[in-house]
Amino acid sequence: MKHAPDDDLPDLLRRRITRQRKRLKFVRISFAVTAIVSVLLLFGANQSQTLTPNARVILVVPHGDDLWLIDQHLDLAGQNTAQAGSFALVRVEGENVLAGTRYDGLVRSAVPIDAARVGVTTASRFMVFDTTGDEWKRDKLDSLGLNDPTASPVVVSFNQVLWLCWARGAEVMVQPFGRPEVEARSVHKAPSSGLELQAHVAADAVWLSITETRSGDLTLLSFTPSIEAAISADPPGDQDADTTPDAAPQRTAVQRRFSAEVTSGVRRSSFTVLGSGEGARPVVAFMRKDDTSRAWHLLVWTRDAASGKGAWVDAAPPAREKPVTGLELTNFVNLSARGDSLQAVYSEAGEVRRSETALAADGSLDWSTPKVLALDKTNSPTLYIVWISMLFAVVLIMASQGVWLLLNRERPLDRTLVNLLEKQEQQAGPKKEELPKLLYANPLARAVSLLLDIAITSPVVILLQSIYGYTWEQAYGFLAIGTVAGFDADLLPTLQATLVTLLVLSIYGMVCELVWGRTFGKALFRLRVVDAEGETPAAWRIVVRNVLKVVELIHWLVLLVPMGLMMMTGKQQRLGDLAAGTFVIVDVVPDEAPDDIDI
Repeated sequence: MKHAPDDDLPDLLRRRITRQRKRLKFVRISFAVTAIVSVLLLFGANQSQTLTPNARVILVVPHGDDLWLIDQHLDLAGQNTAQAGSFALVRVEGENVLAGTRYDGLVRSAVPIDAARVGVTTASRFMVFDTTGDEWKRDKLDSLGLNDPTASPVVVSFNQVLWLCWARGAEVMVQPFGRPEVEARSVHKAPSSGLELQAHVAADAVWLSITETRSGDLTLLSFTPSIEAAISADPPGDQDADTTPDAAPQRTAVQRRFSAEVTSGVRRSSFTVLGSGEGARPVVAFMRKDDTSRAWHLLVWTRDAASGKGAWVDAAPPAREKPVTGLELTNFVNLSARGDSLQAVYSEAGEVRRSETALAADGSLDWSTPKVLALDKTNSPTLYIVWISMLFAVVLIMASQGVWLLLNRERPLDRTLVNLLEKQEQQAGPKKEELPKLLYANPLARAVSLLLDIAITSPVVILLQSIYGYTWEQAYGFLAIGTVAGFDADLLPTLQATLVTLLVLSIYGMVCELVWGRTFGKALFRLRVVDAEGETPAAWRIVVRNVLKVVELIHWLVLLVPMGLMMMTGKQQRLGDLAAGTFVIVDVVPDEAPDDIDI
């Protein structure tokens, strides 16, 4: 019986080679599976926003007999540094919750204008919603006329007039909304700039809570605004009798009624006022900056009937079933007056709850059993953390497998086996036609040479920039992993710019490889493009491999496919190489070739 050429190999060597080959095959297959899973996870992470954590803040609008809310969703996964979100007007009728159209933007305050309209203030605009129909359409949108991002504007309705309150530096200004001809009036001056305003309207006054963002000092004040004629600087006798006098100038008049420092170290707050006049009883809910428990506190204003002096007393906030945790992103309490009772709408474990209480003479509160409002739950970061952990684990496994393949693709043991087999084949029979021995280029050398080729072609891309009107980030966005969010309409300009860049790169590669067999980047690392026989490829092969390069580099997610193929094939062939039957090898100088310089 004729033995196979490797039967004479030592058993230990044969077992080690067999075991090594099985490991290599297993790692290649598992690497392919891991690469596919990672592509699916990355694609899902870019296309789906269902696991993205978000937060919510509810504003209560005292409007009619039903409970009206502004449901504010905060976007925590945006790429912009500025906070973003959306809001919708919500009406609660017993157990029924009806939500209107959702709009982009962050709401600063909401105010009932009359029985049929609700006003909403954002950082730069004031919009009015008609609540008489079923759709609650937005029928008015006005600019606030403020260009200061730190103005913290609020609009309130008092005596059938809309009043704009905002921060100008360290001062709080008041002016009739939409009437720039009326001179504004300062109602409060803080020790430093950076103020956060909230407003509430009682029967006889406008109430403002003013929080200094740096120190957290919270001050509460009330005033009655009105419009009065401004004092003219010119005496009446100095006016020309032949000229028609302009309309008398007007200014904002303010009558202060209440002012008190509430507390310090405040991070977030909410307040409301029960009653009016001397019997007004403001209630403030707040969270402290240095409180790691993220608990809310309540202070109630009480007045001694004998002395007439008032003071803030502690009160119990609505009870929570469980203490708030760091994974609960939504944590708010919003107070409102409902007749003679105090109402709180607050968050707990992603749900929105509602509770009421009567206010005792000593400021104590006895909250009713909370009811859950049937609003959609917000997403906690738990699932998002699990998703990211899975993605990171898969990428880490794929990286480990890739490194193992790079380190084990040309082991000395494999080369020893090849030499033994060649000797045995020479002894066993006539010499067969020898196939060329090719040293395939590793992915790192190919990647660096590609970057050099991209740099070489960049002047052409810059020249074409004036023609096609793309930006530098769009033209080379495929180089930065994760910069392109997903396959949607916003991606079209980036894909167009990337296509111009890659077409330039492809044409450059075709010309260089047809003429020289390599690009300038490959030449620096002594790399060359060959066919299976180690010769210069045919022209159609070079065209195919360079055209497919455009497809492989068009998006960083697609780039994972050729990277995985290079690891799997063992000959470092990407998709273009497999389709064209080409290889990128290290152009080694033969041993018998003389040195470049003879000394």
